[in-house]
Amino acid sequence: MTTLIYAKLPFEQIHYIERPEFHNVEKVFKSRLVESIKEQGIIDPLYAEVGNDYGRFIKIIVGNNRMAAAKILGIKTIPIIVNIYDPTFKLEGRELKTDDEIKELFTHKNVKIRRGSDGNIDTIMPPRYDLVYKDYEFQKK
Repeated sequence: MTTLIYAKLPFEQIHYIERPEFHNVEKVFKSRLVESIKEQGIIDPLYAEVGNDYGRFIKIIVGNNRMAAAKILGIKTIPIIVNIYDPTFKLEGRELKTDDEIKELFTHKNVKIRRGSDGNIDTIMPPRYDLVYKDYEFQKK
């Protein structure tokens, strides 16, 4: 079993993918996201894993674009849920044991929590990001 921890971590402690299309193609989406975070902050935690295929790095699974926006804005502390696969990896924060504890961290309570056959969480997706992406897909057409 894995351990889920909610924490507020320094930006530089988190590894993420800086997607070129976010900067070069998805300019409207990027500007909306940056403006939203500038006005409201990061209101829903990002989701990351450590000790799975990523060694001892905290690797973003959901939230790479928000990390890129945080970098643009110079945000130093990131709210994040970390799924720890390595029992020797220690991280200070609040342990989350139930789906309700996860959902209470999000602005929308109908968060999608997908679990694998082993019962471990595969991903956590706030529904409002689905809407943002649908809006972006509409813009591309």
